[in-house]
Amino acid sequence: MSEGPWLLVYDLWTGGGVVMPALFATAFVLWFAIGHRLLLLRRGDRRPLRAMVEAGIAGATWPERGIIATAAARGARLWRDRSGPVPIPVLEEAVGELDEELRSGDRLVACLVAMAPLLGLLGTVTGLIETFGSLGTATTSTASEGIAGGIVEALYATQMGLAIAVPGLLAGGYLRQSQARLRGELEELKAILAGAR
Repeated sequence: MSEGPWLLVYDLWTGGGVVMPALFATAFVLWFAIGHRLLLLRRGDRRPLRAMVEAGIAGATWPERGIIATAAARGARLWRDRSGPVPIPVLEEAVGELDEELRSGDRLVACLVAMAPLLGLLGTVTGLIETFGSLGTATTSTASEGIAGGIVEALYATQMGLAIAVPGLLAGGYLRQSQARLRGELEELKAILAGAR
């Protein structure tokens, strides 16, 4: 095997014990979920809300990419169809799935971030069990090999669990802030379309 990051991955996989496949799977699913949320939590059009609504009411169209751009386009069409402000229940029905998209994957990310250090702790415990088991059943020369292997397994699992959880926690916090900002803009957009602002 060549030197570099693949050697580190191989060492982690082989030295981390029985929990390492679960930790690798957790990392993969976590970063897939974070990437999915990053794609979902886009605003879309960068214009101010009122400017988007006024342009949409005047008949302008734009690609429905992003939560706010899609909601503004749908709301402006409803305003044109009704020739005036749109009641909140109608707006809720028109953009309700966008509100669901805002929450999509949030619990999965939080669950995986919480699970990673627990899996690391499980690996730590199995490594310590291996360490103490080798102390009781082996001779002095082979006991040191068992102790070293068990400690390495324990530390690799702990390291991997924390290496997954800490960046996942930071990314999850950023995504929750983006979600809250978009939810606030969505509520403001509904108020504008309902004629309250």
